[in-house]
Amino acid sequence: MKKIKSVAITGRIHKASAVEAAKRTMAFLEKKRVRFEVDSFFPIGNRTRELNQIKADMVLCFGGDGSLLHTFHALKKSVPVLGVNCGGKGKLMAVQKENVPFCLEKMLQGKYAVEKRARLDVFADGVKKGTALNEAIIVPEKPGRLLRYHLVIEKDELGPEADDGIIIATPTGSTAHALSSGGPEVSPSAQVFVIVRMNPLDLNRRPLVVNDHKKIKITRFHTSPVEIVIDGQLSLKAEKEVLLRKGKPALLAVPMP
Repeated sequence: MKKIKSVAITGRIHKASAVEAAKRTMAFLEKKRVRFEVDSFFPIGNRTRELNQIKADMVLCFGGDGSLLHTFHALKKSVPVLGVNCGGKGKLMAVQKENVPFCLEKMLQGKYAVEKRARLDVFADGVKKGTALNEAIIVPEKPGRLLRYHLVIEKDELGPEADDGIIIATPTGSTAHALSSGGPEVSPSAQVFVIVRMNPLDLNRRPLVVNDHKKIKITRFHTSPVEIVIDGQLSLKAEKEVLLRKGKPALLAVPMP
């Protein structure tokens, strides 16, 4: 890959370990004379700018998986993002905070790979509302109610459905809420989406794996509006239908051994 000459820095401002790791990284970048700017969402420097206004070859995100998901929701450019784990499991994070200088030393010279992760464009009543790296979850507006709807995959209508909600997950998100709800774990590079009904009335309604080029529609709600939760980051309403289709991939930077 190309050498890294400029870096954008973001993360979780309320996590002390993320702030400390970012400041150490900034000192390292200054020593290496690599230009960097800090996201205004993560105001740890004297000067910050909104993430999409920063011109950078790579974004460094300090925090956990939630911070990385937030970064991809905020980022409107196709720029590789390196996740620096500053907390728990950090399944999506490529580097542990204590290893950042060692990994960056090589990555600055172009010794890294970029993984493309599939994402879902989410439309509510015909209007694009967001893009999911993990999943979109459709549930009743009022908790505890049953969600009744029709599921359509491309042009195939699977008939009426009744459950607590439905999860449409990417391969990346197959290990998150979808897995906890009984869905399969799939390879991050698989060209599929996973559909999981949550507590279906019909126990024969098992999880589905569909080709990612197919459009998925949830429509004909018995009671509306319904709520859509995207990556746990964004919540919105739909009155008539939710449409999901493959979007532009997210770019994850990965250090080479």
